[in-house]
Amino acid sequence: MKRLAFVLVACVAAVRATPAAAQAGPEQTAKFVKTVENTNKGIREAREQIQKTVDIYNSIVDVTAKDNKSAYKDLVNAQGDCEKKVAAIGPRADEMNAEATTYFGGWKNSAALITDPSLKSKSQARLTDSQARFNKTAAEAKNARQHFDTLMADLKNQITFLGNDLNPSAIKSLKPDAVKFNTRASTTLAQIDAVIKMNDDYAASMKP
Repeated sequence: MKRLAFVLVACVAAVRATPAAAQAGPEQTAKFVKTVENTNKGIREAREQIQKTVDIYNSIVDVTAKDNKSAYKDLVNAQGDCEKKVAAIGPRADEMNAEATTYFGGWKNSAALITDPSLKSKSQARLTDSQARFNKTAAEAKNARQHFDTLMADLKNQITFLGNDLNPSAIKSLKPDAVKFNTRASTTLAQIDAVIKMNDDYAASMKP
């Protein structure tokens, strides 16, 4: 009888604990979504800085800058700010990825506890889909970063070139390079925009 009483008490305690445990799911989801939004904020800030840098660059090569020396100085500073903004995304992305591991791991464990075969299959399928969408965004972000690095390497070369030869003739000689640079910039910015939209859509889909 004592053994039976102990088992009954344990069962009642487990049932009472269920609502509290269930709350961990939404809370973990909200925590994960917050890191996605925080990372996306950093990406937006970097995107704005890249656009600003491209605009300064074009003011020089298009000869629309009021003062080339001043514009050149602004370009050097803007290029440095670009790299800082992109580097600042790293810690946010690391936090997001850590939360993703916790979130998807918790979801997997929760799905395994479902005894109804249909609901278990549905939960596992939604988990697979959610994780696939997250991984796709991460892959697109990595691709955009590679294009960014190429863009900045190109810009650094041109900045070095102009630093020793900032006159109309030198600027004119950069026209073919400027076309390539702007094409790369447009591609990079489009990829960043795609990542931002994917993150926005993903975060929105995860919210209650």
